Amino acid sequence: MDHVGTHTDGHYVRVGFHTPAAMADEAAGLLVAHGALGCAVDGDLRIGPRRAAVRLNAYFRRLSASELRSIQRTMLAAGMLARSARAQPREQIVDPGWATAWKERFQPLKIGRRLLIIPPWSAARANGRMRIIINPGQAFGTGHHPTTRGALRAIEDLCASRRFSRALDVGTGSGILAITMRLMGVRRVTAIDLDRAALENARENIALNSLDRAIRISTVAVDRLRQRFDLITANILSSPLMAMADVLARSLGEGGRLVLGGILDREARDVLRRYHPPLRCVQTSRERGWTTMVLAR
Repeated sequence: MDHVGTHTDGHYVRVGFHTPAAMADEAAGLLVAHGALGCAVDGDLRIGPRRAAVRLNAYFRRLSASELRSIQRTMLAAGMLARSARAQPREQIVDPGWATAWKERFQPLKIGRRLLIIPPWSAARANGRMRIIINPGQAFGTGHHPTTRGALRAIEDLCASRRFSRALDVGTGSGILAITMRLMGVRRVTAIDLDRAALENARENIALNSLDRAIRISTVAVDRLRQRFDLITANILSSPLMAMADVLARSLGEGGRLVLGGILDREARDVLRRYHPPLRCVQTSRERGWTTMVLAR
């Protein structure tokens, strides 16, 4: 689970989804990307056949009926819902103690060869590793989910092999990718997100890493940007990645690199088809059903 959070009034919305056991991790990642604070499976995934359906409980600060229908459509299209089952009705529940318990689960995390992701309350260090401080808040991206790890590893590899002068992080969430790019030497970094709550969390994390003046954050839509970037990251989901393929390709400078994440393995070919041409795939990595791609102009 890559996202956790607190809620000040102690009340949450719980929705149960019946999903194939083999898809539970992927479904949880998709739900988190759509605003879930966290997910939990009823029962033990190790018991019973992987093709069986399990109930996956997702917890939200708030969730409208239209938002729930949109999530259901996306999950159904991705094969993450048992077709004979509907999501359980939304339930209002009272905080059973998560406000402090979630902190115990967010432990320092080593990623790649050089990164160490830590929460603000940790003083952990590791020789040769760069400390990145992330307060999860209400935004996606602590490094614990395969989509974020894949993007972070791609950034590390790219920045180790060449220098980038101007980078863009689309759908920045917690700001972790933007922070990593700047700490790895990118001179100018812009982080954008249409969710103002996510930008507040990104702004907090940027300050925790003493990068207030080094990263520009904005709610501007990517199609309104007029400049070109030599490194772009977009760790979102397949549908929006395909929808913005033309504008992302147009925003990538000559010889630039585009890191795409949040792609289910079985959707990777469709995503690539939207970008090629004019871009070509130069690197692909997969982890637990999720694909990260690096494209080049």
